[in-house]
Amino acid sequence: MSHIQRITDQIIKNSDKWAMGLLAAGALVGAYSYKVERFKYEIKEISLQIKNLPSAFEGWRIVQFSDTHLGYFFGVEDFKPLVKMINNLQPDILIFTGDLIDIRTKTPERYFSILQELKSGRGGKWAVLGNHDIHHKYRVTQLLEESQFTVLNNDFGVVEAGHEQLYIAGIDDVVRGYPNLDRALEGLSEDDCIFLLAHEPDFAIFSSSYPISAQFSGHSHGGQVRLPYLGPLTKHNMSNKYPEGLYYVGENKMPLYVNRGIGTTGLPLRLFCRPEITVFCLNS
Repeated sequence: MSHIQRITDQIIKNSDKWAMGLLAAGALVGAYSYKVERFKYEIKEISLQIKNLPSAFEGWRIVQFSDTHLGYFFGVEDFKPLVKMINNLQPDILIFTGDLIDIRTKTPERYFSILQELKSGRGGKWAVLGNHDIHHKYRVTQLLEESQFTVLNNDFGVVEAGHEQLYIAGIDDVVRGYPNLDRALEGLSEDDCIFLLAHEPDFAIFSSSYPISAQFSGHSHGGQVRLPYLGPLTKHNMSNKYPEGLYYVGENKMPLYVNRGIGTTGLPLRLFCRPEITVFCLNS
């Protein structure tokens, strides 16, 4: 056997080892993404400064969760520990920013009992629908309302404390619904403290020109699979500009927070992108 032939054979043997090693590493990463990280909830605590926050709401805690996608590799048993975690955070206000169920879920009513276990703080429970919810819009709305959520669809509600008011507005889904921000804010003024729930975060490009004190969104899942220094491998429509975290948008520097969500869409995987529950401590 020639010297060149021996070198060639060694390269082939090493290539086989590298290929097997890469396959094994890929299998481990896939198993971790499917079995571990997508249930490894992160509780993020954020001190959120609101310019026109009424003094009565100073120090109030808002807890946000989003994008549960119930029914798609995420069921009642998976949701139970999450409910316990949210209740233990003792929110003054609980907000849900859309995609309660997955588009393929045929019986959203089966999640009624577990949703009822989410406790209401002194400021209540509030929700908007997401693009997946729209396909069963009436049934999902009814499910949330029977679970003591106020579902906002181009309208607003009020939270009162110490003779002061905080307004929570919400719009219909931007991608598949009929959002109308002017209608949602009708009757409110620039002096009011208004929190906007909008499933898709990139709507902030538009909403930041309105007198909104802060916007809360989901939809992006943070990308689900993120690589160090590169960020999310894929981005959803209407979450390209603001994929996750806290931003200050427009001339008014409107705070926008994008929650990474609980469930998954597409592939049931998460990598370097843990599911998230967010706790905001309000201050002026």
